[in-house]
Amino acid sequence: MNAAPIVGTPVVRPGHFHRLGIACEPRQHMDAWLRRVLGARPLQVRTRQVHGLPIDTQDGNHWQESGVDIQLLRLGQDPVALFTATAASGPLGRYVARYGPGLHSVAWTIDDLWAAETLLRRRNVRITGADVPGRHFFMHPADTSGLLVEWTDSEFVDDSRGGEPTVDGRPGLVDVRGVAWLTVTVRDARKSAELLASLMEMAPAPGHPVGQHEDSVDLRIGGVTVRLVSPLSGRSRYAEALERHGERLHGVCLVVDELDTALGQLEDEGVTVVERAGPQAWTDPASTLGLPLEWIDRRALPAG
Repeated sequence: MNAAPIVGTPVVRPGHFHRLGIACEPRQHMDAWLRRVLGARPLQVRTRQVHGLPIDTQDGNHWQESGVDIQLLRLGQDPVALFTATAASGPLGRYVARYGPGLHSVAWTIDDLWAAETLLRRRNVRITGADVPGRHFFMHPADTSGLLVEWTDSEFVDDSRGGEPTVDGRPGLVDVRGVAWLTVTVRDARKSAELLASLMEMAPAPGHPVGQHEDSVDLRIGGVTVRLVSPLSGRSRYAEALERHGERLHGVCLVVDELDTALGQLEDEGVTVVERAGPQAWTDPASTLGLPLEWIDRRALPAG
């Protein structure tokens, strides 16, 4: 089952999916791998408020902020930010030391940043990052079933989803169309869905393929699908990850036009396919720079 009733009155109404954040190790060259293998393209840093006011005029797709080196890419049509700690003792450095490289956080835009912060605090949600320069803050993952969420009232000027031009690049080895869903490993998918629905507006996203050994709830939040997965037994492919790292943003499922072709291209590149189930496949994170990646044939996704 992959849908659940949405109950309660949410605090926040997300705007657009702002970006997926990936934590990287120094000298890992994650950007080069994503560009060469998956066809990611640089995305310009320039931002503006969601109301249209410009707030940043720097050029390029690379900058530093609060002890973190950041590179911005577009994977399919979805923005991806690569975070590399400039100091091992900082929050991101400690995160990578604990969990290793991989998915870090998700960000959505919001119209009134400060009102949202106030309302979330009234719901006893712990807020972090409000003291960091920039127009954003985070909800502590302990209050969101492990999903580290950033809210911002800025958007990328060159985001192609708004019809603006982007910096183009060479096609990748695999033609990735975009993100099918983000996978969050949780202990109880139903309770986690109720918790998140009390904090942010969302809708059920039925129709996606589901596993035999997991309970899953798919939620559509601000233009992206979030899959909450709770293993039902040790046979689940997610059981070990939940046991080792607890509830957290675990992996991303990428859409390709033709799965057989994509898997052949990945194997030629040295990427190990560990499992195949109909229109879906899973690759070994050790062969994808620590990223737990799932793959799905676009024809298996619900229409629209």
